[in-house]
Amino acid sequence: MKVEKLWGGRFQELPTEATVAFLSGRDVRAMPPSDEALIPYDLWGSRAHVLMLCRQSILSKTDGRKILSGLREVERLHARGKFRLDPSREDVHTNTESFLIDRLGIEYGGKIHTGRSRNDQIVLDMRLFLRDQVIDYGEELIGLVDVILQRAEAHRLTVMPGYTHHQHATVTTFGHLLLSFAEALDRDIQRYSHWFSLFNRNPLGAAAGYGTSFNLDRHLTARLLGFDSPSGNVTDPITQRWEPEADLAYASAAMMDHLSTMAQTLMLFSTNEFGLVRLSDRHCSGSSIMPQKRNPDSLEVIKGKTSFAHGMLMSLLSVGKSLFIGYNRDTQWTKYWIMDLIAESKPAIPIMREIIGLLQVNEGRMLELARKEFLGATPLMEWLTERCGVPLRKAKMAMERAVRYSEEEGREAISRDSFIKALREMKMSLAVGEREVEAVQKPDRILSQVRSFGMPSDRRIRENIASLRKGMKRHRIWLAERRKRIERARDLVSRMEKELGVR
Repeated sequence: MKVEKLWGGRFQELPTEATVAFLSGRDVRAMPPSDEALIPYDLWGSRAHVLMLCRQSILSKTDGRKILSGLREVERLHARGKFRLDPSREDVHTNTESFLIDRLGIEYGGKIHTGRSRNDQIVLDMRLFLRDQVIDYGEELIGLVDVILQRAEAHRLTVMPGYTHHQHATVTTFGHLLLSFAEALDRDIQRYSHWFSLFNRNPLGAAAGYGTSFNLDRHLTARLLGFDSPSGNVTDPITQRWEPEADLAYASAAMMDHLSTMAQTLMLFSTNEFGLVRLSDRHCSGSSIMPQKRNPDSLEVIKGKTSFAHGMLMSLLSVGKSLFIGYNRDTQWTKYWIMDLIAESKPAIPIMREIIGLLQVNEGRMLELARKEFLGATPLMEWLTERCGVPLRKAKMAMERAVRYSEEEGREAISRDSFIKALREMKMSLAVGEREVEAVQKPDRILSQVRSFGMPSDRRIRENIASLRKGMKRHRIWLAERRKRIERARDLVSRMEKELGVR
């Protein structure tokens, strides 16, 4: 007998490889060196820099062709998995330059660093890397919101209890609850989009932090790298190396808070005590000793990763608190923190999308709980205020007594007798029938009365869904245009290389 997992016999469907990897974290997988992720960006930045040097006649066309051909070779080797970073050469920048010197000799390879420093190289590489991550986050979140909107529309009339303090509060619908999550995720997309307006600026040309005597065209490299413009001050992006990372980390930590709230809610709803939803087997795991266990591990891991994201955010904020002007080596660690945060948090989005998409909803149990625990007490109080003009505070005091008397009767909704008794004690008189008091507390009637914008009536839920769908369309168009602009910049680099005669 071959045993690969210590659980799963009771499951009809086992988690996918992606889910298993999400759950196991780093238990049996090593993390690659940080600079491996930067190789494509370092090569792109170097190509743009060399093209600019040639355009400015700082390098000859012959120099440019030789160097760019060497960079193309590195790209081909990297695509085949044959360009390995040598730890003795410190970082991706040194590895690339050393490769060119080894291949072309120092007469050519030694010219690639003209007019730049590793300081502006790493800031450039990280901005290019982070920019792609921002777009990825936005696109993944749109996919998650799309699934939430589909489920919300299907369950816009699915009555359930609304909760405060982990206790029954009033009546809502499962669709309205899902839309509250979609609203939060929509803000997350906006936060990621805002990153572009702050940091899609070209730092290349800053050199060590104060520029260079070479006549660089920073506007050209900005075009070649898909930036909106060069940074207005060359010292700023070098000193504040932590800031683009921290801004992305904050957006990610806020997003993870939202996913964690969703996770905690679904975990409780899926317990036998609640019984409101059931998770797919794909997102659960078993126990190595207890045969019956079906644990909501995917949701628990999202919560754990949220704490991790908070820690990385605090590290990024802390490193920026006391930097002296210019480059500071302690900011090197910002690269590790943000890359770790991205590696831990970004996969949580597709996992949650699957969880929501495959979630089984127990509509009968939701309706059953919506008829208990005096969920109609508040609507009955408001009805009393609206019908009789009773001050709300006085009406609330009466309903508190009515709840207490009804509890003594063993009921879970206010009875007519308790209602009348409470009114008399408060020196109020109202002719009301048994069925009328009961009808006002019914979930369907309650939902028909919440008519204001954003509330859980059918009409308002439909409006909310339509509005969010329009928002997702706008986000999708904006992100697609950003991707196109980046691809156009890459294409421009290739065209300029071709014009120079690079093969």
